[in-house]
Amino acid sequence: MSRTTPAPAGTHRRRRRPAMWVALAGIVLALVVTFAFGPRAGGVALAVELVALGFVRAVAQRAPYGISARSRAFDVTVLMGGGVVLAVLALTAQNM
Repeated sequence: MSRTTPAPAGTHRRRRRPAMWVALAGIVLALVVTFAFGPRAGGVALAVELVALGFVRAVAQRAPYGISARSRAFDVTVLMGGGVVLAVLALTAQNM
């Protein structure tokens, strides 16, 4: 069956979506780090995940399902920019 021919009705092919599961695992890991080591460490862990996902979105040939929403430039800017801002806030915030 070629890529342009639609699949017959009733047949569903399971697709692998590793980027989505890695992103979810990173959020869970950041939550665990937050409870184990404090909010500052959890914020940094989440920031590292965002920057890593931005890097994956920048270098992936096809748009990974789960971490791509718009154009490549927009996604990379939002993910990496958000990660950097979150890291700065987590490292400089008082009373954390």
